[in-house]
Amino acid sequence: MEEHYYVSVDIGSSSVKTIVGEKFHNGINVIGTGQTYTSGIKNGLIDDFDLAKQAVKDTIKKASIASGVDIKEVFLKLPIVATEVYDETNEIEFYEDTELSGTHIETVLEGIRDKNDVEETEVVDTFPIRFVVDGDNEVSDPKELIARHSLKVEAGVIAIQKSILVNLIKCVESCGVDVLDVYSDAYNYGSVLTPTEKELGAVVIDIGQDLTQIAFYERGELVDADSIEMAGRDITDDVAQGLNTSFDTAEKVKHQYGHAFYNSASDQDVFTVEQIDSDEDAQFTQKDLADIIEARVEEIFFNVFDILQELGLTKVNGGFVVTGGSANLLGVRELLQDMVNEKVRIHTPSQMGIRKPEFSSAISTISSSITFDELLDYVTISNHDNEEFEEEVIESEPKEHTEKSGGFDWFKKKPNKQAHEEHVETEQNAADEHVPEEEHHPNHENDQNSDQSHEKDESKFKKLLKSLFD
Repeated sequence: MEEHYYVSVDIGSSSVKTIVGEKFHNGINVIGTGQTYTSGIKNGLIDDFDLAKQAVKDTIKKASIASGVDIKEVFLKLPIVATEVYDETNEIEFYEDTELSGTHIETVLEGIRDKNDVEETEVVDTFPIRFVVDGDNEVSDPKELIARHSLKVEAGVIAIQKSILVNLIKCVESCGVDVLDVYSDAYNYGSVLTPTEKELGAVVIDIGQDLTQIAFYERGELVDADSIEMAGRDITDDVAQGLNTSFDTAEKVKHQYGHAFYNSASDQDVFTVEQIDSDEDAQFTQKDLADIIEARVEEIFFNVFDILQELGLTKVNGGFVVTGGSANLLGVRELLQDMVNEKVRIHTPSQMGIRKPEFSSAISTISSSITFDELLDYVTISNHDNEEFEEEVIESEPKEHTEKSGGFDWFKKKPNKQAHEEHVETEQNAADEHVPEEEHHPNHENDQNSDQSHEKDESKFKKLLKSLFD
């Protein structure tokens, strides 16, 4: 990368986002962004190559103008589609005392790629869980230690369908930039969690336009990840059908008046909507709209629960973290909190200029890039050591644990709407006054670090490309 700039490209189902960031002692400073909406992406994958290419090209240009950086190399985010997560080990041997460096770490991690024997898949990320020096010395970072015999790594591995990888790379590189490396959202989501959440066991739920992606972390590491093809577009489709209006109108209504928790929606907030089969507009309340939205968002969460149950996860002690564009809807946190026993929060990036949940993947890709640069010693100063988690955690009032389903401690039976409406007199004030999700606007002041270097002779991804096209 040029100097100390990191550029990430997030090809999402509704838009392509690019972020230009700088690495500082207390995190990442965003110096430029670009976003272009497109219909060329479907379910996180290329649907129309020309439309997708134009969107990528436009958003890179926007980010370049905003940041003043001539963008030539980027880090690419990959969706959790046709993705497998598993563990693997690899070991390299030495025949004399050797001081370990980032090069040795890269070599032992790269060796895992050659062990992939699943046809039509490619290993895109290998992240170390622990290193073992000379057979019995377990360490988290072996750099500068002396190894007399061997260096072994126990690592998590993320593999994706090869055609998906090749087509996404081709689309980006056809815009005149080089893809320096790729990072799966499965790995990226680790940066949206606090250390405590990652240790106790937390679920990240990213509700986008076409996909809802799920990643579970425990004991500080990624355990598994998956996705479902149900998200924001399905919510809008339901609104369009329920209100008898067009998709575009439904999308606007959803963002302006939408609420995902029926019990907190207002029946005093009235709006009019153009009808498909009539010249006269129809009136609806926010509560009418919430009745439609809640049903679909609830279904999305139940699909997430099905995945967690298939993984055998009986406890989510670290809670649930919701992000992605659809997390902007009022009531999403309240609805999920009403369905589970653990805490729930909405994650919004703290950096100035990207304080929207839909930018979580793009900024997390930069975080992943920095993590590996530090591990492999591509930068000279470690600026992440003292980084504090600046996300505001929004929690509901403590609730008594109600009936559980199937032995899963995190799930609780959701009260039905009818029971709520029978007590409408006592709950009227709460229904009339909905409180929007809190936003976090921290002061994010950083001192520029001009001593960084970002020199790579040949990235692991350049090696990957050679193996793909040889």
